[in-house]
Amino acid sequence: MRIIGMVRILGILAAIAFVSQVGLAVAAEESKQQKKAKSDPATAQPGGGVQSNKAKASESPRLTKGRSCSGATPKIKKITPDEGKAGDKVTIAGEHFGEPGCVSMVSFGPGSPAKFTQVDDRIITVTVPAGKKGMELLIVTGFTGEDSKPFLRK
Repeated sequence: MRIIGMVRILGILAAIAFVSQVGLAVAAEESKQQKKAKSDPATAQPGGGVQSNKAKASESPRLTKGRSCSGATPKIKKITPDEGKAGDKVTIAGEHFGEPGCVSMVSFGPGSPAKFTQVDDRIITVTVPAGKKGMELLIVTGFTGEDSKPFLRK
């Protein structure tokens, strides 16, 4: 009986030693992962997802806090003048353009983006870009969609 009791005790001690070593190895591995996460900008974390120590988009200086871009699709009501040549200034009057910065692009047909200034929710000024002469669609692309009207490029 004494030998069987001693074997049991040795078995229990061996099991405890094994669990301790496994626990230490796991703790060491977790420590390595934490150190790596601090040195790497983005690493996969157990449990899914990607953690990053980079700045958040909401903290970007390129974003304007408090900008209110309209939920409605932009609507062009009038283009003045409705014809022109490269370099001419054109005023686009409409609604639902949002605050300045909400309109992402103004173009005169596909592949012909123009330089523009969004004055407010209802006015955009644009310079006619160089391009082929003829009837084109002047397209205003806003936060939630786009609208277009014909424009004659001379």
